[in-house]
Amino acid sequence: MHTTSDRVHVGIIFALDSAAILFNIILIYAIITRLSSLLEVYVELIQKRTPPHMRAYSILLLNNTFVDISSAIASLLGVARLTYLRDKSVQLYVFVGSCSLIGNRFCVLCHSVHSYLVCHSALILLHSFCFRLYLIRDNKVDIEPPTSKTTMLITILLYFPSLLMMTLYYISVENAPDYLVQLLHFDGYATAWNPNLLDIRFVIPLVYLCTLAPSAMVAIFFARRRLIREIKKMESTRRVHHSSVAKALSYQLLLPAGQAIAGATWLLGVVGIWEDEIAERAIMIVSSFFALGSPLINLAFLPPYRRLFARIERKLTTRVTSAATSTNGH
Repeated sequence: MHTTSDRVHVGIIFALDSAAILFNIILIYAIITRLSSLLEVYVELIQKRTPPHMRAYSILLLNNTFVDISSAIASLLGVARLTYLRDKSVQLYVFVGSCSLIGNRFCVLCHSVHSYLVCHSALILLHSFCFRLYLIRDNKVDIEPPTSKTTMLITILLYFPSLLMMTLYYISVENAPDYLVQLLHFDGYATAWNPNLLDIRFVIPLVYLCTLAPSAMVAIFFARRRLIREIKKMESTRRVHHSSVAKALSYQLLLPAGQAIAGATWLLGVVGIWEDEIAERAIMIVSSFFALGSPLINLAFLPPYRRLFARIERKLTTRVTSAATSTNGH
């Protein structure tokens, strides 16, 4: 039987992840609208209207939206509470989401997918910074932008470490024994645990999970400094566009901090500094901000998509005004 705290937990996760899914869908619409038109042939349109670097960068954005939507769906289904039992030195997972209707292993899968896709988002962000820096690393030399095939290949290769860590983590988690579930009064919940925290299948993905975001933030910080220096060297006509992209990426630099905070919250529970139900639930809540913040920043700061919605807003305003005028005329 779910408690009031469970319902509040589910409500917060539902609000965050539903909004994340919605805004990522809106971003996908903006990207596709930017690249194509329902009235023209796709290939012809791509060749005539979309610059090569924009086609390649659109692949990065679409990949980002795929990861964010998948992460949000997994989080919404799982709604995990992480409880570290210091007296037994085991990690317990309690799931209050709808995944429990299918079974414990599905809940573990949802938790694994969410955790490592959020982690993977930091790699995507680093890739985006490197992509932009590659384009403008020397404004005195014409540089061929990465092709769509090259960008797609790099995007796929970056999935391999995340998928490997996700798989190791998934197989390290087992169904929690009945005696422990009953002892902790978690009867009726889908539960799982890591009975041996020194299991190499758990240690390696855990280290990856806790260190990737901080490491990526450091690398991104230096890439950002170089990017800004290169933008300042550019002529004013090109500087405006690249500055807007750099601003979007700079704000996204803050997103991995959510994962770092989530990891720090878990570690505080492990060492016994902060042990309570709020901390156990806050870990996954904080990590859910990544999937929501990324599309909002892209929609707000990338000029093509900001202009797109400005045009839509003007059209809607014109139609409403025309409708009102027609009504008053009758």
